[in-house]
Amino acid sequence: MPHNGLTPGRDRRPTLRPYQVPRVVEMRAAHADRAPGYVLTYPTGAGKTPTGITGITDLPGIRNVLVVTKLSVVPPWRGAIDAFATAGQRWVVIHPELLWRLLEHPSVDLARMRPEAAGELAATGGRSRVPWDGVIVDESQILADCESVRSRLLRRITHPEQGPRPWTLYLSATGFSSPVETSYLADLIAYAAEVDAPALTTKKAYKEWLRELGFDLNNDSSGRWYHQLNPDDVSMVRTLLYSSGVGAAATPQELGLPGQSRELWPIRLSPQEKAEYQRSWEEFRLARGLDTDAEEAGKAGAGGDEERAAALRRVQKASILKAPYVAKIVADLVADGHQVAVPAWYLDNIRALATAIARELRARGLPDKVAEITGETPGLREKRRRAFQLGVCKVVVVNAVEGMNLHAGERNVDGQGRDATLAPRVCVIADVLTGGKRALQAEGRTQRDGQQSRAIYVFAEGTTEEVWLATTLRAAAGTQALAQAHADAEALTQLAEQIFSATPDEPVAAGAGV
Repeated sequence: MPHNGLTPGRDRRPTLRPYQVPRVVEMRAAHADRAPGYVLTYPTGAGKTPTGITGITDLPGIRNVLVVTKLSVVPPWRGAIDAFATAGQRWVVIHPELLWRLLEHPSVDLARMRPEAAGELAATGGRSRVPWDGVIVDESQILADCESVRSRLLRRITHPEQGPRPWTLYLSATGFSSPVETSYLADLIAYAAEVDAPALTTKKAYKEWLRELGFDLNNDSSGRWYHQLNPDDVSMVRTLLYSSGVGAAATPQELGLPGQSRELWPIRLSPQEKAEYQRSWEEFRLARGLDTDAEEAGKAGAGGDEERAAALRRVQKASILKAPYVAKIVADLVADGHQVAVPAWYLDNIRALATAIARELRARGLPDKVAEITGETPGLREKRRRAFQLGVCKVVVVNAVEGMNLHAGERNVDGQGRDATLAPRVCVIADVLTGGKRALQAEGRTQRDGQQSRAIYVFAEGTTEEVWLATTLRAAAGTQALAQAHADAEALTQLAEQIFSATPDEPVAAGAGV
């Protein structure tokens, strides 16, 4: 999370940035007006954590506060609570996979069950052990599917069978890519629309409720909600969430922060590599039921999860073919004085990328230490992050993107007064099957706290990956449009449209500062 004002001391709490203060006032006003909660949709690195903590601190009647956040972000949240919260409240920080531990079942001892079974049973009939007064959901996009176990578990906590409901604060830079993903905000939408909230039993039922409110929810030819075809839906979200006193959204420019710049860097595989790469993609599409031949698609789609998983592994393996090409791009950037973050989603790819990048750096006589940060090594996460931030290594390959600060000039990186290097950062995104919200989260690791960083999307030219990347960028555009970042949504849409005209020698830029 970004630095916010003063270093915490015994007698003096850190201060918020000027643009954060009005949000705290609005949160407290929403609570005073008996709104069920508040949603803050701010760009990555804009300080949602201290804003949220300050907003809920000292609210009347709120003593027990539950924070739900990703496992990797639990330690930073605890530190922020120590810095920004005041005495008199009890705080508990937990990650979603452990929510079932906060519930009890009337007839079964959940502790004696396997976690997966306990979670499902608690989500179906659990009761909260503690009467929470306030709940903060960090990275609230994790609740986009109302049928998921984590969504149902949290609903058991925020909608107890007896007693008052806790006031709930939702924080995210990438809250939802379509109106259908707003189910976790149904109480806020219902409050603003002055109607009863839905029961939230299924996604289909929630869609019907949204249509009754006046949402269009039309899809484009791919079946996805597409913001350019739904300006009325974008307006509905603005009216119900951001203009009714139950939420706020802002662009980086509105907060005085730099906008994100993006570039497309297509690479040209050898004929043999391209054939292998494309074959793996075709197998994956077939297993997902996405083949153009309806009969063959039906046969392949019937293979079930195991067949689809196997096909996905083939695509992951095939994407390793890009590693040497990505390594050359990264080495060029390091040679130009940059520090480079490379988000990747699969462990095999991370290892292959780190190895290829280190080899290429070594061949050029450049510092060849590459940090790998994955969910497999949580104990080394902070040590390796600091190594990158302090310039011990110039490149980090990472798959745990939420809550990761990799921006230039980060204050007090090691807790001993040392700041991060000022070397310009670049985020190189080269892995396949990257979702829109995930891509935006990845970009935000190096562009935070007022520091600008380019995002470079590397993809295999002339393969199915082009189509998937275009879909990713359009999904990201939908997310940004619903966050009222219309200029950025337009830039992402234009970038998606330019994919097929990009060449290996001329990267296509979305425009600096967009």
